[in-house]
Amino acid sequence: MVFCLMNKRIFLINTLILTAGSLFMRMLNIGYRVFISDRIGAAGLGLYQLIFSVFILAITISTSGISLAVTRLVAEAMAKDDPGYAKGAVRKGIACSLTLSLAAMAVLYLLAQPIADVLLNEPSAARPLQMLAPGLPFMAVSASLRGYFIAMRKALRPATAEILEQLATIGIAVTLFALLAPQTLEGACLVLMLGSTAGEMVSCLYNGILYLWDVRRLHGHRARGKGALWGILRIALPSMTGYTARNILSAVENLLIPTGLRKNGSNAVSAMAQYGVIQGMVMPVLYFPAALLSALAALLVPEMAEANAAGKSRAIARATGRAMQMTLLFSFLIMGIFLGFSRDIGLTFYKNEQTGILLRILAPLVPLMYLDGIVDSILKGLDQQMSSLKYNLSDSALRVVLIYSLIPVYGLKGYIAVVFFSTIFNASLSIHRLIKVARVPIQMIDWVAKPLLCMALSVSLVTLLLRFSPFSFFLPYQCVILQVCVTPPLYAAFLFLCGSLGREDIRWVRSLTGRRPAAAPAQANSD
Repeated sequence: MVFCLMNKRIFLINTLILTAGSLFMRMLNIGYRVFISDRIGAAGLGLYQLIFSVFILAITISTSGISLAVTRLVAEAMAKDDPGYAKGAVRKGIACSLTLSLAAMAVLYLLAQPIADVLLNEPSAARPLQMLAPGLPFMAVSASLRGYFIAMRKALRPATAEILEQLATIGIAVTLFALLAPQTLEGACLVLMLGSTAGEMVSCLYNGILYLWDVRRLHGHRARGKGALWGILRIALPSMTGYTARNILSAVENLLIPTGLRKNGSNAVSAMAQYGVIQGMVMPVLYFPAALLSALAALLVPEMAEANAAGKSRAIARATGRAMQMTLLFSFLIMGIFLGFSRDIGLTFYKNEQTGILLRILAPLVPLMYLDGIVDSILKGLDQQMSSLKYNLSDSALRVVLIYSLIPVYGLKGYIAVVFFSTIFNASLSIHRLIKVARVPIQMIDWVAKPLLCMALSVSLVTLLLRFSPFSFFLPYQCVILQVCVTPPLYAAFLFLCGSLGREDIRWVRSLTGRRPAAAPAQANSD
């Protein structure tokens, strides 16, 4: 039994819905970034990222931790058949996030010019920041409602809300570009920020309507908020503190990168362009495949919370092991694709060879990056948010120190070294903690060694196919399509042949769909 307290078919359906939604969102986002880079160039994309680094800090203060708290409290309340407390938790969550978001909005709007002048060293960023500020309350409400929907296993609703938000953002921004044709970088960024704020408003309205429709079935259950506020604060404050401190340090980091590149010898435009390539091009592509895992990460929080509350330690260990195994198998495939075909990917998405070079360099970090996301969600579901807080703060502080020290001396190479150190450091601490808490036995041969070999074989075969066949004349985008279509099935076949994927894994997948093998019911009752 993977999870004791839920219908496995529902879990699978919700995972697929969130996965599809997240994948579609990231495809839209990459397409949108291609559009932006064509309009404002790499330097403009760098300014766009700087503005959003400050805005993300405001978002963090407004929403971080509260969505997680609502998810956990609602999941636990419904498991205890207490819908009144669930309703009260949602209301308290919305009240908390609204209070924080309104304060953050006021600060961001009123201090936009000093922030742009002093922190960003870009006076033109002030008006775009002011345009983003009104979107904060809408984001705060949406985050709380998303936590409710995830806890209720209604993944379609937040997924469609996020897609609607992205479509509204892109549609409005593209329309304004066509109508206004901004000639300055400030004007272009202003258009982008107007689109973003409008998208948040649309998403919030949609989420609110869905929530009011959903709670009708709880009619007759009076909302009880007693104890809910403390529950929200107990869960949210560590996450909020960690996220806020980390994003402050991240904002400092994002300011230090272009500054350090200038000290290394790059002029202002070149430094901003390099920053735009890294943060606006490379990182979105690097994290794009993780959309297939983000759904699992979101749904693991309520499931682990329920299992932990019920003392189902064996179920937690099995579920954690499966999640880690499948994440590693998937991430090794993605690492291989980035290692082998990064040039074609960079040219396809951004017509930029530097993007491909950086993708290949950073590709070995993919397994740890993806695994860290899953591990972090499981830890939070197991009430280990304080551990995540310590690790994230330590990691962020070390990144700032290293960026300040290395980039002025080594330039872009220094930043790459920082990324490697940070990823390994944070992931190692989180994985060690999870193994200790969940008591998960790690199988290095089946989870790491064999998948690495299978990845190398599959990528090598596809490379030879492209080099010594009629496919060698394909354009970059045609090569990417062929690589994405051929490499995964080859990889899966090799995994099956070497035993990293077997009948037990097939039975696990079948159990998720509700089609259990004959012996499964006896095992399912063991916990």
